[in-house]
Amino acid sequence: MSKLLNRSLKRFLVYAGIILAGSIPVYYLTMSRLWQYELDEHNVIVTPEAGREDSYLIIVAVTSLTALFFILLMGGFILLNRRISRRLWQPFYRSLEQIRLFDLGAQQKVVFEPTDVDEFAALNQSLDKLIAGNIAAYNQQQEFADNASHELQTPLAIIQSKLDLLLQSKSLTNEQFTIIEEANKALARVTRINKNLLLLTKIENSQFMEKEAICLTELLEQAIAVFTSFSEDKQLALQTHIAPGVQVEGNKILVEIMLNNLITNAIRHTAAGGTIDIHLTANNLSVSNTGATPLQQEQLFKRFGATSAHTPGTGLGLALVKQIGHRYGWHITYAFKDHLHTFSIGF
Repeated sequence: MSKLLNRSLKRFLVYAGIILAGSIPVYYLTMSRLWQYELDEHNVIVTPEAGREDSYLIIVAVTSLTALFFILLMGGFILLNRRISRRLWQPFYRSLEQIRLFDLGAQQKVVFEPTDVDEFAALNQSLDKLIAGNIAAYNQQQEFADNASHELQTPLAIIQSKLDLLLQSKSLTNEQFTIIEEANKALARVTRINKNLLLLTKIENSQFMEKEAICLTELLEQAIAVFTSFSEDKQLALQTHIAPGVQVEGNKILVEIMLNNLITNAIRHTAAGGTIDIHLTANNLSVSNTGATPLQQEQLFKRFGATSAHTPGTGLGLALVKQIGHRYGWHITYAFKDHLHTFSIGF
């Protein structure tokens, strides 16, 4: 990769070098002809040795002078080009920096600096329209998810209560009982998805803004205690290395959700007999679990990115982890090494 201006400068230098190389023999021939003409004009006869010596002198003089002027010309051109380009492209780089820092989730309006260059002004106008359109679409999407999640809560609760009533019926056959149980499981998953969608929308709408100092050590130990029975059911080896007194700033509910999602994710996706390792230091939390093949990083933290009909999760757990980490500026990474999936959060 190279800068646009460097590309044009390189081509110019190559072109100038070719002209220089071609100009030296032309200068030499011209000077030789002139020299010979003056000798003939004044009937001056020189010996072959003296002629060769004069020729060498002409070549050296022509080459030296051409190279000197070429260096001066190119040096001045490069300096002028850099100075002019830096000033000329400044509006472009300022716009580029603003686009780079733009965060759609933060809902911050981008204000481009005015410029007197027509091309950059047109570029800024186009970017302005593009960003405004994206913000509007994003807001509509959030509003739809929020409204849909709210509206779905009551019907889901009604269906759940009706299924519970049906399960209590004494006239149910075994086949009917199995069908209702399967429907109940599917409904429980839909309810969890709906709750997670609602939670994501609330986080994106800047709810849960309260912050406090949280003892992460204590919160993590509580979460591990809750999920220990689930890991034992799957015969997983749960190893912990937790530093005492680690504190972070954040909303306790969100941090609790983040920890629960990371541990649940590890338990859910570890085969029976596998190992889960939870490591907490003053600046980092990592949750590792054994696995066979690496996951697709580009899909991991997307909503429903890794979900399918065969996965028991909602497909929103890691999206929530990312959103919560993003809220507090924590750096979340995934790595796969030595048959271990590792999710790390740097505080």
